Formats: sequence, structure tokens, C-alpha cells
Amino acid sequence: MIKSLKGKRVVVTRASSQAGQLKNLLEDRGADVLEIPTIKILPPQTDMAKRDFVENVSHIHTYDWIVFTSVNGVEQFFESFFKAFADARSLGGAKIATVGPSTAAKVKSYRYAVDLMPTEYVAEALVKEFADKESIENLTMMWVHGAEARGVMADGLTALGAIVDECIAYETVPETEDVTGDRERMKEEGADYILFANAAGARNFFEPGNKLPQGCKIASIGKITSQALRDLGQTVDVEAKESTMESLVDAIC
Repeated sequence: MIKSLKGKRVVVTRASSQAGQLKNLLEDRGADVLEIPTIKILPPQTDMAKRDFVENVSHIHTYDWIVFTSVNGVEQFFESFFKAFADARSLGGAKIATVGPSTAAKVKSYRYAVDLMPTEYVAEALVKEFADKESIENLTMMWVHGAEARGVMADGLTALGAIVDECIAYETVPETEDVTGDRERMKEEGADYILFANAAGARNFFEPGNKLPQGCKIASIGKITSQALRDLGQTVDVEAKESTMESLVDAIC
């Protein structure tokens, strides 16, 4: 593989538990990678949210569709599912839809098939994919998502006549500690690129008043994240063609 990022220092802002794939892709291209997580992924934090999540998972066999819009949602859902059920067939006859290939790959890692995925990896495109299929009127759907998710999915599916239950599987909270020591290293040594893979990570980095090193360019995984960055007064220098880690690395190369 051509080391097209050799000599470049690249900042990854994903949660510590999820930075590995992106870090490996960058290092394979020769980059010096700094890990500065700006978010932490936690289970639902209130007693009511925890209870509702467990209750929703325990009735999953009653649904026609399960809709996943993030890798985190898949992980948290199946962790709870296999605590509640010993048999994978307890999922019942529900079909599975995902917003993109990373989410689909995580579903497949649990040995389940994905029945629907849009060609553009955003919630709006998944709603359109459902609209272009046969009628989903009166079908029951569970949308598994984080507490901070946009309402596009629920609103769009409901408008198509589906009966949508929301299942909050996790919360995204700011990471305020320099858990890797790389935040200080960035201040001292600078960086060539900083990569944002979601809007929450962008907000958590810039809203406390953090500044980029001189000459550091911003790379975004897609249009939703890019818009969040622009709303924060930032310039997006690079945007991935597809909302995947591979496409994001290709874009900066």
C-alpha cells in the first residue's frame, strides 16, 4: 500500500472504544495518529430509560422491522438481547434495516442478515428507501438509536404509516479528560488533519473553546457532520464521498 500520509499527523476524535479501525486505516497509509476522543458512549443513564430499553428488547419478536442507525445502537441492543434470550431465534421474524455499511457489518457480526440499506448513508435516504418499497402502513418498527439522534427516522416512518417505537440504547456524553495524552501532544507538536466522524464529536471539541493548531485542516465523514461543523463556524476542508471510515481516509489521501 502506498504510504500517502507518511509524515502527516492526523487527529482521530472518535470514542476510545471505536477509534481502532480508523487508526489502523490511517497508520496503514503512513500517518502519525493522535487519539483525542471527544465523546464517550454510555448505556441509558436514567432509571426510566434503562427500564424502557430492557422492556423494548424483551418484546422484539413482536416487531416487523428493527431499524439501526448506528454501530453503537447495534452493540448495545444485542448486548441486552443476549442477556434476555439464550436463543438467537428469539428475534422472531423481524426484518433489519441499517443506515449504512458499518452498521450493517456490525449486525452481520452477530450472524443476522440486513434486509434494507440505502445507497446514501443518512437517515433521510433510509426513509426514502422504505417509501420506495411496498407499503409499510401499520407495520410495527423499533428504531434503535442514541439519546441525541435526530428525529428524521421516526418522523419519516410515521408519515409513511408505520407504527414506530423508539428504543434509546445509549447516550453520547463529552469526553473531558485527556485519556491518551495526545491532546497535549497536539498542542505542542501540531497536526495536519483532524477527523470528525459525527456531529456530537465536533460540538464537543469546539464548544468548550478548543482551537486547532495552525494549518490543521478539518475532515468530515459526511454532510450531517459537515453542517454541524459549519454551524460552529468552522471550515470543512475535506468531506468523505461516502459516510464510511474508508472513504474518509481516502478523502484526505
